[in-house]
Amino acid sequence: MKLCRQQIDHWPRLSWFAKATDDSVNVLHGCRVECSEEWVFEGTWAGEFGRGDFDRGVPVIIGTGIRLRGNTVSFVCSTGALDRLFYVKRKKGLLISNSLACLLSVAKLRLDPAFPYSKTLLGYLNNHRHQPKILPTLDGDEIHFLTYEKLVYSKKSLEEQTHAEETFTSFEEYEGFLHTRILAIRANLQDEQRRFKVAPVATISKGYDSAASAAIAKPLGIRTALTISCAGKLRHDDSGKEIAEKLGIPVKSVIERRSAYRDYDLVFAGLGLPGDLNMTLFDYPDDLTLLVVGTAGDFVWQNALNQEFNDSHHFLDRHDTTSCQLAEWRLHKGVFLANLPSIGASRFDCLKQINDSPAMDPWRIGGNYDRPIPRRILEQQGVRRGTFGIKKMGTIAGYSFYPSDPDQRIDLEAFLEQHGKCLPRKLGKFTEHVHWLRKKLEDIARKKKFEKLARFVQFPDYDDLFFVWANNRLAKNNYSVVPQESVVALEI
Repeated sequence: MKLCRQQIDHWPRLSWFAKATDDSVNVLHGCRVECSEEWVFEGTWAGEFGRGDFDRGVPVIIGTGIRLRGNTVSFVCSTGALDRLFYVKRKKGLLISNSLACLLSVAKLRLDPAFPYSKTLLGYLNNHRHQPKILPTLDGDEIHFLTYEKLVYSKKSLEEQTHAEETFTSFEEYEGFLHTRILAIRANLQDEQRRFKVAPVATISKGYDSAASAAIAKPLGIRTALTISCAGKLRHDDSGKEIAEKLGIPVKSVIERRSAYRDYDLVFAGLGLPGDLNMTLFDYPDDLTLLVVGTAGDFVWQNALNQEFNDSHHFLDRHDTTSCQLAEWRLHKGVFLANLPSIGASRFDCLKQINDSPAMDPWRIGGNYDRPIPRRILEQQGVRRGTFGIKKMGTIAGYSFYPSDPDQRIDLEAFLEQHGKCLPRKLGKFTEHVHWLRKKLEDIARKKKFEKLARFVQFPDYDDLFFVWANNRLAKNNYSVVPQESVVALEI
């Protein structure tokens, strides 16, 4: 089996597409993907860069890649579960990409606007071992997706394999594991064999998860901590500036404004949801950025887990979508998503045992928002107890229907009209206020079990249509393949 590749300069910088047959793996990729004669990778991992061993039981993988060994090729997804691989099985071979829009374009596939794609992808995050991972198309092909596993292809087989599990018995053991893996990632990022330099950046707030993640990642040489100083209609202050300064990390702060959200199509292409639009408030000026986030800390580090999570033992079954919506966005922006709480979290029942142990009593504050592990991590680095982890706030973006780019807004409205739908009415400068009140009223009605009132005031559920619109748009506008530009023999 031979690896052949071709760089497509007008593609998003971190995207790739591959066709695997019994004798070759033909790859098209963006301009910032690292390559060798036997592998292709966008991202980093806790291992020696030059060896390219990201397919061999590496404990931390950030990004996605392709590894050829003899007559077997592995397509590897991140251990942080913030990326996806999409593939289609054809008679002439396997077609696979780290972008759904890319696969749609090159394989000439069409999504079905009537299918609940967003809800199907969300279902995987609720019960990852048992949910079917299939997305149908109008063309009859079934698109399979991976969020955590790797796909191993050879002449005789096609197999999905999961990553190895890690277990711990004490906080010290867990802390040492994290530190060792961070040092391995740093060595990988700084390897002189890399063609492209990567700038480590972190998100930070007054909560536990992003702040502890930034503290853990400090040895990477975090260049900047990104924080949102005011968010939501109540304009609560969730800025992590004081924490970042105590950790010795320079801060870049922005004020949340709905009108400043960008790249709606890139975010909607992830899950059809607006929740991660807050990440578009920041600029990412470096060629490539390693963005440290605290995704899944709510479940990995919390003090008390529901029985369903105890039974699952896996951070994937988290009923949470934070940062999963950025899988397509990051490919365009040159961003690798480093999900720190996921490191070592394949058996977070072990982490719960650490949380519950008497050794963690000095770091308990009681109440519903109590997470001894991240509190100990931060307080051991000198962060004062009263400056973080007091009240759950968060700066996730709420309902936002109207793309700030006029071309995108017109395109979205036309798409919805084709399917008999329309965006909620805009009310001038009062639009954001009315929508916020409407959502609060729906939440209260559901808590009080006033279902008729909740249904009357709720927003229309367009998540699945937003998902189709965004991926169709990107497939058409961002992933074209010019015949004379591609020397790779695809023969789709």
